[in-house]
Amino acid sequence: MSRIVIDVCGLACPEPLLAFERAAKSPEATELEIRFDCGAARDNISRAAPAAGWAVLSVDEEGDHTVMVLSKKA
Repeated sequence: MSRIVIDVCGLACPEPLLAFERAAKSPEATELEIRFDCGAARDNISRAAPAAGWAVLSVDEEGDHTVMVLSKKA
């Protein structure tokens, strides 16, 4: 399993969504961990993930940012 960690804290939407979309296309990635502090990113990535073949495994608040973990659907 290959996890890609993406830290887009400090970037406003649509940058977190665009970072997800770029990483989701990586053939070796099976998990993505995205760290963001843009409130709209949670909804935008959650909506885009299924269409891109990814499932949201968890969303956790960690202080001033959010960590979302996604897994590529088989």
